[in-house]
Amino acid sequence: MRFFWIIACAVFFAGCSAKVEGLHVEPQNVAQLTSDLQALGDNVEYSEARLFAYEALSYPQTLAERYGLVYPPTLHNLLINTGLKERGLCYQWSEDMMAHLKGLHLQSFDLRWGVANKGELNEHNSVVVVAKGGTFQTGILIDPWRHSGILYWAKISDDPEYRWVENLSRSKYFGTVTQ
Repeated sequence: MRFFWIIACAVFFAGCSAKVEGLHVEPQNVAQLTSDLQALGDNVEYSEARLFAYEALSYPQTLAERYGLVYPPTLHNLLINTGLKERGLCYQWSEDMMAHLKGLHLQSFDLRWGVANKGELNEHNSVVVVAKGGTFQTGILIDPWRHSGILYWAKISDDPEYRWVENLSRSKYFGTVTQ
C-alpha cells in the first residue's frame, strides 16, 4: 500500500516538470562565471573562459529537457528510483556535463570529478573545473543538478552545503587527470 502512495504522489507531481522555454542564458551570469574562471589562473584564456561559461550555463537547460526534469531534484530522483524516469541523478548530470565540457577541447582547463559526503545518505557528485594543472581544491564546482538545470557554481571551499573531495577513479575514467 505504501508503494502505491509513493507512485501516486510521483505521478501527481510529474506534472510539475521544469520546462525550459528555449535556451536562455543571462549575460551577467556569463560575465560572472567567465570572471571566476579567469581567476583560476594567469594562463586562462579569456575566450576559453567565456566559451566554457556559456556552455556550462546553457547545457544544463538542454539536459533538463532531455531528462524531462521534474522539480525539485529529489522528486526527480524518486521518479528515477521507482522506474518512472530513466535519467537525471546527480552522477548522470555529472557524466553528461563532463562529456560535453570535455568535448570543447579547451586548453586552459582540466575537469575533475567531485564527490561530496561520500558514503552518506546525501552523497552528491558534480564536475569541478580547475586551471590547467591546478589542484582539485582550487577548483570551481559546476553543479547543474542542485537547482534543476539552472547552474550552481562556487569555489569548492565556498560551498556551504557539501564537503567536496576528488573521486580520482571517475576523473581518470573520463581522462581528466594526467599522471
